[in-house]
Amino acid sequence: MTAHLDMLTTLVLGALTCLTLSGVMLYFSVARKTYPGFHYWTLGFVSTSLGTILVCLRGSLPDFLTVIVGNMLVVAMPFMLYVGMARFAGVGLNRKLLHSLLILLFLFFFIQATYFFPDIQVRIVCLSLIMIFFFGESLSIAVKHLPKVLGSQNQLLVATLGFAIVASLMRIAITPFQNQATSFMGSGGMQVFVLILIILSVVGIIGALIILNTHRMEIDLKKTNRRIEKLANQDGLTHLFNRRYFDRCLGFECKRHQRSGQPLSMIMIDIDCFKNYNDSYGHQAGDDCLKAVAEEIRKSGGRMTDKTARFGGEEFVMILPDTKAKGALKVAETIMTRIRNLAIPHASSRVCDIVTVSIGVATVIPDLDYSPAELVGRADKALYRSKAEGRNCIRTG
Repeated sequence: MTAHLDMLTTLVLGALTCLTLSGVMLYFSVARKTYPGFHYWTLGFVSTSLGTILVCLRGSLPDFLTVIVGNMLVVAMPFMLYVGMARFAGVGLNRKLLHSLLILLFLFFFIQATYFFPDIQVRIVCLSLIMIFFFGESLSIAVKHLPKVLGSQNQLLVATLGFAIVASLMRIAITPFQNQATSFMGSGGMQVFVLILIILSVVGIIGALIILNTHRMEIDLKKTNRRIEKLANQDGLTHLFNRRYFDRCLGFECKRHQRSGQPLSMIMIDIDCFKNYNDSYGHQAGDDCLKAVAEEIRKSGGRMTDKTARFGGEEFVMILPDTKAKGALKVAETIMTRIRNLAIPHASSRVCDIVTVSIGVATVIPDLDYSPAELVGRADKALYRSKAEGRNCIRTG
C-alpha cells in the first residue's frame, strides 16, 4: 500500500479523515449532551486537520503559514487533548509553566530549523517529541483518573494513546535514515507507513473519546433512574420506604416464603398519643419526632433483608424475612428500648412523660393460599391489643 502513496497524499487523506471525524465530534458538541473537555477535544482535532492541510500547501503559500502556523495547529491537538482530559476527569491542570516552556521551545527550534538552519528532519523530531509528551500527559490522566469516573471504560483510550506514542517514537527512529527529499515529497516508504499508523491512532483516539462521552451519559442516566426509583419508593419525611414499596415487598416475600417454607415476621409500630404531641409541640416538632423514631426503628433491623417502611401517619412497619416469632419479639424489644432511650419529652402523653411506642408482632409460615393482607391484619390486631392494654408495650398475634 505504501509503495503507491507519497507523503503528501497520505497527509491529505489523513487531514480529510480527521476533519470528517471532527465533524462528528462537532455534532456531539452541538446536538448531544457532552461533558467538560469535549469541546477542547473537538477544537483540537479540527485544529490538527486544518494544520495538516496548511502543511500540504507548502510551496503554494509562505513557509510561515505552511510550516510554522500549520505545525503549531497540529501540535494544538495533543495539547487540547490533554486539557480536555483534565477537564473531563475533573483534575487540575498541573505543570502549566513546564507546558508553556515546552511549547515556546518547540516554536523556537521549529523557527530555527525553518529559516536559519533549514532541516526537515529536525522539524519532524521536534514535532514528534512534543506530541509524545502531551499524548503521555493524556495517557497519565486516562490511567490514573478516568477509572474513578468511568470504571474500566478507559481501556480503548489507553490503547490508542499508547499506539500513538509508539508510532511517534517510530517516526523519530526512522527519520535520520530519510533524506531531505523523501521526508516530504517522495514516496518514503517507512515514513508513509509510520504516518499511516499515526493517522490510525488519531482516528482511534477520536472514536475512544466519543465512546467515553456516550458511556458517561449512560452512567449518569442510570444514576438518575436510580435516584428517581429511590424517590418513588421513599417516604419524603423519614426517608424510610413508603407504603407503595412496602406492599410490593411484602407480596414478594410472601411468595418467596411460600416456596421456602420459612417463617416470615412483621412488626407494626405506632407512636403513643402522637396527636397530643403535635398539638402540644407543633407540627415541626412532630416531624422531628417522626424522623428520630424512624431512624431508631431502621437501626433496629440488623440485616440487609429487613425492610422498614412508614405505614402511614405515625405508624411504621418492619418486614423480617426468615425470622421466627422469638427473633421478631427480640427486634421489637430493641425498637422499644431505642425509642425510650431517645427520651423525647412528651408532657401531654397519657402513658409516660417521654415518647413511647406500642408494638404488634406477627409471625407466619405462609402456605400457597396465604395472602399478604392476612399478615398485615394479624400484626394490626396485635398492635390494637397493645394500645388497648395500656400502650407502651408489645403484643404478638
